[in-house]
Amino acid sequence: MISIFIISFGLLLSSTIILSDDYLENLSVNTGETATFICDSPEKYSNKKADFYGPTGRLLITKTDEDIASGDRARFILEHTYAWTWSLILSDVSDDDAGEYTCRISSSSDDQTLTIIKRFNLTVLIPPKIIDIIIESNNNELLKENEQIILKCLARGIPQPKIIWQLPGKTFQLNKRNDGNIVAYENKLLIKNLSRTTPIDYQCIADNGIPPRDTRTKRLFPSISPEMTIQSSIISSHIILNCTIIARPLNSAKWKRNRFEINTIKRKQINDYTVELILLLDANTNIFGMYECEAENHFKVSKAFINIDETILFNRTTTLLPKYHRISPSSSSYAQIELLLNQTSICTYNFYIILFINIILVNYSNGFYNKR
Repeated sequence: MISIFIISFGLLLSSTIILSDDYLENLSVNTGETATFICDSPEKYSNKKADFYGPTGRLLITKTDEDIASGDRARFILEHTYAWTWSLILSDVSDDDAGEYTCRISSSSDDQTLTIIKRFNLTVLIPPKIIDIIIESNNNELLKENEQIILKCLARGIPQPKIIWQLPGKTFQLNKRNDGNIVAYENKLLIKNLSRTTPIDYQCIADNGIPPRDTRTKRLFPSISPEMTIQSSIISSHIILNCTIIARPLNSAKWKRNRFEINTIKRKQINDYTVELILLLDANTNIFGMYECEAENHFKVSKAFINIDETILFNRTTTLLPKYHRISPSSSSYAQIELLLNQTSICTYNFYIILFINIILVNYSNGFYNKR
């Protein structure tokens, strides 16, 4: 017990006593620039050399520089401008240099007592940097039509950046109902109903007054289960079958005849979620059969069918769908094309109206000429 007391007392005698005679100065410097810490000694310490300590308490400047890391020596310069003025010049400031610096002077002959003359709080101003734009939804970023999602822009910088959301030709003000579907608040953007007609690109802008500001764009593509319609027309000696498919993503799309895939088709991309599959048939060849348009993505497989038989050859100049054309009186029949859609396809109401009108007009024409 006595030995422990003796050791503790010895350490107390050998330790450095730090007194305070200081005041605080706040410095703000951009990254890459130079910070200057100016320490004016009181008159009673005018013949004393000042030392500077950094945020971690390590001695930055001494007579021999023994405590300065080799990589830091080139960045720290100690200047003695006047008898009472000492300056620490720190070049190429980085965010790691932020923190408290102190100017200290030995106030005793044995250098065991240090008086803090001045404190410096260094804030390193950092331009904004967007880390990521994340999607908050109920489907783990699998975007579906007609669902509500939230975009969250994560950014850092000193001071903390402010977030601005922009769409092409439009800026969204924070905490204001910019339109009925999109609302910006804090660093988030609420999209109440994400549909196929909703804008695709959403730009996040981070700005804290320290140039340059940072921007990043998030693209949103809601997934769409396959939808399709079939249109048919006869031009000269050719029959044109056009299958319009709406889907996102579209993993596969094909035409089949009697369950066998047809390779000679033309694919036309209308927009990012609409595709047309055009099939050109020569009426002078054997083209009869059941034609099937098939589209598939991760939601489901959709199919639409159209049956072509020999009666179509009687009306090669007639456009069957989508527009109605009156049939020649000399014809005793009408072009027969049956559109059969399964439950996963879209059955157009107009088709049945046109077919009904077609039948009435053909019967009326035949009756009119028979009376004559």
